[in-house]
Amino acid sequence: MSAFYKKRLASHRSQMMKYMKYVLNDHFILVMIIGMGGFGLYYSEFVKTLDPSFVLGKVIGILLCVISVFIGKLATLMKEADSIFLLPKERQMLTYLKASLKHSIVIPFVVIALITGVLMPLFVATSHVVFTDYYLLVLNLWGLKLAHLMIQLQEQYLNTEKRTQWQLLGLMIVSVTTVSLNVIVMPWLGLPITLVFLLVVDRLSRQSIGVHPLNWEKSIHLERKRLKKIYSFINLFTDVPGLATDVKRRPYLDGLLNRIKKEQGQTYRYLYSRVFLRGTEYSGLVMRLTIIGSLILIFSDQMMLNGIVGALFIYLIGFQLLPMYNEFDYMLMTQLYPVKSSQKVEAVQSIIRVILLTVAILFSLILVVTLEDKLVGLGISAL
Repeated sequence: MSAFYKKRLASHRSQMMKYMKYVLNDHFILVMIIGMGGFGLYYSEFVKTLDPSFVLGKVIGILLCVISVFIGKLATLMKEADSIFLLPKERQMLTYLKASLKHSIVIPFVVIALITGVLMPLFVATSHVVFTDYYLLVLNLWGLKLAHLMIQLQEQYLNTEKRTQWQLLGLMIVSVTTVSLNVIVMPWLGLPITLVFLLVVDRLSRQSIGVHPLNWEKSIHLERKRLKKIYSFINLFTDVPGLATDVKRRPYLDGLLNRIKKEQGQTYRYLYSRVFLRGTEYSGLVMRLTIIGSLILIFSDQMMLNGIVGALFIYLIGFQLLPMYNEFDYMLMTQLYPVKSSQKVEAVQSIIRVILLTVAILFSLILVVTLEDKLVGLGISAL
């Protein structure tokens, strides 16, 4: 079963690599470089102004460390047909799940190491921690993350809901306690507590796995939910076959749709407006990019950088909205409408223009409010 998981993992990685060339495109990499550069510059200058009296810095750092423990799920790669075709191998499924646990450790451990590395200057500036204590803090967080994955392994089995809920609550308490002890009291003090908790979780996991049968339906559901989050992110950059987008009623936006006249010339404008307002694909994309761009503009005081970031995010939003033009190509009824095909292009252009103008106005207001030189902010906004 371990070899079977490796084969399935290789197939999964091959599929992910096909999407990565669309995700890691030039635009995304450029945004990441500019964003990381702006954040690094602001963060370095901000840390220089801190001292141990800044208690909020320690609190924020501890919370981020605790949050990092809960990043990453158990990648079982279970499929719908497994409940039928792998049922005779249920006793050997533990070997399969252990292989998935080993694979699921890698990315969360890397993320924890990176987040801790970013937070170390904050801890050094606001507490007695030194940079060499980084390894003790990372080992503590790795132990907590391993316990988190072992709890998720228990969740794959029947009649373990209450036990895993109590363990998750205990993990939250131990995470806050041990990280606080590492940062506030002694850098090594939290690690023994984490090791004891890890041993307890390991023993409880062995008991649950040895007594209860595998919950095939729940395992498949959890894996489907995990993959949907990954594919939803990839779907921001390219179409993912088989990914169903959510549609929400959103009655509070009916006023915007009612402003569109119910006449033949406004057919496509009404349809595309409903697609944007009710669907989560395009509205969610615009919301996320707008929030990210706004945060960068708020926390950066570099005038040229703000101008470049604002223009770049407006371009990215417009570029990502272009696939909306093909939203109704699969519907035969739209091809029978007695309207000109040019209305389709005009409707999409009009909607994208309104969205970009709204985002540009929001970015302009942020620049005018955050920059000390209001005239410069107005000048960048005008450009």
